[in-house]
Amino acid sequence: MNAPSSSTQRPPAAAPGPARTIGVPLIAGASLPLAFIGTGLLFLVASVVGLAVFPSVLMLPQTHPHLVAHVHLWLPGFLLTVSMGAMYQMMPVVLGTPLATSTTSAWIHLVLHATGMSAIVAGFAVGRFEVIAFGGSIVTAGVMLFARSVWFTFRAGRRRDATAWCFPLSAGWLLLTVSLGVFMAVNRRWGLFDVSSLVLLRSHAHLGLVGFFLTLLQGATFQLIPMFTMGSVRRPRLVTSSVVCSQVGLPVLATGWILALPVLTVAGAIALVASLACAGIALRATIHARTKRPLEPGIRAFLSGMVLLAAAALLGTALLASLIPEERGAVVYGLVAIPAALALAVLGMLCKIVPFLVWMRTYGPRVGRESVPSATQLGSRRLELAWYILHLAALVVLAPALALRIPALASVGAWVLAAAILIFAANVVRVLDHMRRPRTAPNPHATVKPVSP
Repeated sequence: MNAPSSSTQRPPAAAPGPARTIGVPLIAGASLPLAFIGTGLLFLVASVVGLAVFPSVLMLPQTHPHLVAHVHLWLPGFLLTVSMGAMYQMMPVVLGTPLATSTTSAWIHLVLHATGMSAIVAGFAVGRFEVIAFGGSIVTAGVMLFARSVWFTFRAGRRRDATAWCFPLSAGWLLLTVSLGVFMAVNRRWGLFDVSSLVLLRSHAHLGLVGFFLTLLQGATFQLIPMFTMGSVRRPRLVTSSVVCSQVGLPVLATGWILALPVLTVAGAIALVASLACAGIALRATIHARTKRPLEPGIRAFLSGMVLLAAAALLGTALLASLIPEERGAVVYGLVAIPAALALAVLGMLCKIVPFLVWMRTYGPRVGRESVPSATQLGSRRLELAWYILHLAALVVLAPALALRIPALASVGAWVLAAAILIFAANVVRVLDHMRRPRTAPNPHATVKPVSP
């Protein structure tokens, strides 16, 4: 399932169409995953523009509702929405079985998720926890549809390696994450149980960060990196070890927080660091085994994100061991984990996924009949590189600004980050424009007659 790159490929034996071309099943003709991705990017743009206009939000305490609103725009708004759209497309390919849900159910999931997320962010913005609970309930309903789809698709497939298991595992952690979020909002509004809000917040955040995102990355990395670099997975046993360590480390970490046992929290954190170390060694070996030697900006950004994810794990362990101050250290930890590590990894992979989906939908059925551009030609390499450089520059500025509480420097970093994301969005729009205006030319060597409309 390598990304298409030649304009002289012949069409498959079966009649091509928007729902299936070149042997790759496109879910709803790629419109469903692209709709999830587009919705997620809208949440991201809303956050970075808001932070550029009101950078003082970055100076607020970590539990302030306005800062938490932006965290939700990034995590369940941007990163989760994009990831779920990608999973709908990836699962049938990885598991070798059709998606075990109707496209109508998946579209309903998107509507529920976008509606619920909007309510959650609005609730945090105005400090109304009943609104947050309402929005969270809607998001949870969508996640239940999603988790059902993931489980039945996994059960129908025969693949049972670490990559395959990451789908149901991540979906299970996600369902637990959103359910806990609703409970927190309800408890905050009506005070049903006397539990520590900080303990619940930490557990909620890491169920999502580690349970969903890290677990998904552990599987997706070793499916997508070989695909887009024309290589193969190396050190598969380390990939399995990585998944096992993360699935053990997260419950230990959460139990340590709940029982107020620092020994358990540190032990859980060490297990997560070990998980990332195993994945890093396997990823390094896989990258070195690639056939496609030049690394494009998107792949470089993804690898940078994975390195920063390891840095975030080390920083989080230092926080748990009280080696660095809690208040501002936690904010920097959030910066390294979310806008740095996860955002670079996800956006970097979108540089490959979005052109691939658009190419398969728009140009796959035309191969052999017309001269078509390659998937790598749909976007702009210069825009991708400009986004990558500016994104890294913004992080370099924001890290000391947040650690040392320098509002002017934070404002500069917020504007640079907004510029980076807007450049990325402009490149995505450029790629999507190929669906509206295909760039084709007659193929003088075509041996297949065009299909009548």
